[in-house]
Amino acid sequence: MINTAVIGMGNMGSRYAGYIASGMVPGMTLSAVTRVSPERLSQLEEDLGNKIPVYDTADELLDSFARGEISLDAVIIATPHYSHEQIAVKAWRAGLDVLCEKPAGVYSRQARIMETEAVSAGRVFAMMFQMRLSECCRELYSIVSSGRYGKIKRVHWLVTNWYRPDGYYKASKWHATWATDGGGVLLNQCPHNLDILQWICGTPARVQGFCHEGHYHDIEVEDDVTAYMEWENGATGTFITSTGDAPAIDRLEIFLEEALIVCENGNLKVSELAPELGQKESDYRKNSADFFKTIKGTWHDVALGKDVEDQWLKMLCGFSSYLEKNSGSNPSSEPFIIPGSEGRKSLLLSNAIYLSSWKKKMIDVPEIGSEDELEFEKRFEEEIGKKKGKGL
Repeated sequence: MINTAVIGMGNMGSRYAGYIASGMVPGMTLSAVTRVSPERLSQLEEDLGNKIPVYDTADELLDSFARGEISLDAVIIATPHYSHEQIAVKAWRAGLDVLCEKPAGVYSRQARIMETEAVSAGRVFAMMFQMRLSECCRELYSIVSSGRYGKIKRVHWLVTNWYRPDGYYKASKWHATWATDGGGVLLNQCPHNLDILQWICGTPARVQGFCHEGHYHDIEVEDDVTAYMEWENGATGTFITSTGDAPAIDRLEIFLEEALIVCENGNLKVSELAPELGQKESDYRKNSADFFKTIKGTWHDVALGKDVEDQWLKMLCGFSSYLEKNSGSNPSSEPFIIPGSEGRKSLLLSNAIYLSSWKKKMIDVPEIGSEDELEFEKRFEEEIGKKKGKGL
């Protein structure tokens, strides 16, 4: 059995601990938790049928493990964002594997350090990006990566199904401040969307962000974002999100050279150009004498498999299964275990959107591993430092 501790018992940490304690994650047992309410602890102990060690902090838990007082193989980190790096690094150096709740941190530097430390320790680093289990996202990835419809020309994602009332921000002391949360909708909700965006379309080369702070709620961080993106191949795109728009919409459009793909509310449809035009669109554009033709395309729905009923549980089961069968710091590319390196990509993108908005200019997204990335890290952390100072 994989002895696992859940560090951080808020909404998501409590969910993960509940799954493990109730026996829903084969091969995994809950060995300890940190900072849990009496009500949640009582339920966990009822599920387990015995008392469970509770620690006030991650340090106390990991120090107890180092002294041999508890048996552990892995930790699941579900604490406030700034702390992810520190906890993960200490866990790897202690010889433990790590599953980290999104985002990997607040700064992309934190994700870079986490990758390095996991590799150095020879341990597993996985991210909780459960949206990759969506049948719509998986099929969309398959279609785009196959190249059957050519290269990406344009991307548009309008995602406002992250609606939150004011009470959401008031329910937790660490929410909605630069100093304790590190950001708003981009960092709290949209790491999932930005992960899917870069996974399917690749990382944009440059972005121009417009982040509106306290637009719909009485908070100091952003709750409304519009980002313009450009890719190296000339493709362009927009990403729009908020926590204050209703009714909600989640519509992703990807224009390829020979088709338009639309993913909305878990449904996927494709409009192919060749059946109508009888040739490639680029050839038709060059040769057509019909100056005002409206091209409708030939639409068809894409059959999708049934979505995983509980994506979080599936990810946990995959993490457990992987640890039982494998070792080392390079998880498989199976959809139920996402390598920690993916967390760095989405953080670079969100950091670039923030920095662009604050500096009021387009920002290049640096290549991972380049000197530009190190310089970018410094610029971003300088600017968010200013935001944190104003919020104190």
